[in-house]
Order: sequence, then structure tokens, then C-alpha cells
Amino acid sequence: MGKSSKWVKLVTVFAAFFAFAALKAPAAYAQVKGRVARVQTVKKTAIWNNYKRGRRKKTKKYLKKGTVKKVQAEATDSKHTVWIKVGSKKWIQSKNTVVVSTTTKSKTAQAKASLSSTQITQAASSQAPTGSNFRQAAVVNLAKQQVGHAYVWGGVGPYSFDCSGLVQWVYKTAVGKTVSRTTYTQVNEGYEVPVSAAALQPGDLLFWGDKSAPYHVAIYVGNGQYVSAADETQGVILATLSSYYWPVTARRLL
Repeated sequence: MGKSSKWVKLVTVFAAFFAFAALKAPAAYAQVKGRVARVQTVKKTAIWNNYKRGRRKKTKKYLKKGTVKKVQAEATDSKHTVWIKVGSKKWIQSKNTVVVSTTTKSKTAQAKASLSSTQITQAASSQAPTGSNFRQAAVVNLAKQQVGHAYVWGGVGPYSFDCSGLVQWVYKTAVGKTVSRTTYTQVNEGYEVPVSAAALQPGDLLFWGDKSAPYHVAIYVGNGQYVSAADETQGVILATLSSYYWPVTARRLL
């Protein structure tokens, strides 16, 4: 076999491998398509005529902070930025919004999620006696188990999350506590505690942004660390509190 034939064969093998990998590992964002129904802007948000690079242009129109819009379509550009369509030739970036409602999942997806939640709850319940300390430990342990999972805008688990979706799923699955869906409402649950190493307890919620309308939430897990569904690039991470990125408030639900 000549050198050229060997090279062609090698290229063919690599092409087949990457094609197979692409089929086995679809984009994480595809998991949530069709599920987000309405969003609310967290700040003044520019409207674009398209989401594609090279085609999109900013219009001279904006959505006011707090505007609720129906989601007509969702898309991800070449830089992995998530966009949502809110009207004819009207696109906004999802990072400027929070999800306020979702469509109903299929019965198959609901059954799968329910089974996973039940199994995890039973496993957590068998590891320690009941009580406040156990409830905190159950939340922390389950939150840490999600590190490395994908961030998906509108994701409510159990395989991908956005920041408030992670909080909602972890609390419901770990201790059976129902928590609302968005950062806007979660910041009003439980009671406020000081954001300090001395005051924070495992399981507390940490919020960033405007205290009355925060854009991000995470679960404090102790030792100055928190678990957060950060963004599309980082996914769910374990991070350390920093003076450069300090929460504006904290809430205790347990």
C-alpha cells in the first residue's frame, strides 16, 4: 500500500470516529428545546434582527427590565451564545432573562425524571438519620454530585440545569422541599442571613446582582464554597467565594 493510500485510509478512520462521536454526544442545549414557554428580562435588553453572526444587527428597540415575553424559538450561535426569539425578526440573548414558565414534558421524560429523583431521594435518606443536620447534608451532597453536569438555559434537571433550576431540583430531590422556579422568587423564600463565613450554613442560597431581582443563585456547601450552574461554557461548578464576586444576599430555607 502506497503512502497516499495509507493517508487516505487514516483520514477516513478519523472522519468516521468524529462522526460517531458527534452522534453519541449531541449539543447539551438540544435537551431543553421546546420546553421554555415564557421568559422575563432581568435588565434593559437589546433586540436584534437575527441570532446568526454576520447576519444579525441591533435594532433601535429594547425590552425594559421585567418584561415578560413568549418564547417563539430558541437557537445557539457559533460562539455557543443562546438566543431566544420573541417576535418576528426579534431576538434577544438568553443571559439577560430568567425562565418564568415551561411547557409540559413528554410522559416518557416525566417518568424518567421521576424515577431518577425517587432513587436519589431513597439513597440519601438511607445515609443518615432525619433532622436539620441531615437535611443540610442531603442538600449539600446532592448539589456536589451535580458538578460537571451541563448548563442549559431553562434546564430543570436531572441531567442539565440553569442556576435556579439546579436549586429547585436539588431541594425537591434531596429533602422534598418545593422551591419556586426563578431567582426573582427564590430570593424571597426562607429568611435572610448575613453573607459572611461566620453566618452562612450549608444549604443556604447565595444571590448575585440586584438584591430585589438577582440574576444568579447558588447553593452554599460550607468551607467558603458553593455549587453553581454557572453558564454554557462552565456547566455546574464547585467554586470558592471571592471578594471580586461577592453575593449581595443569602437566604436560609432549612
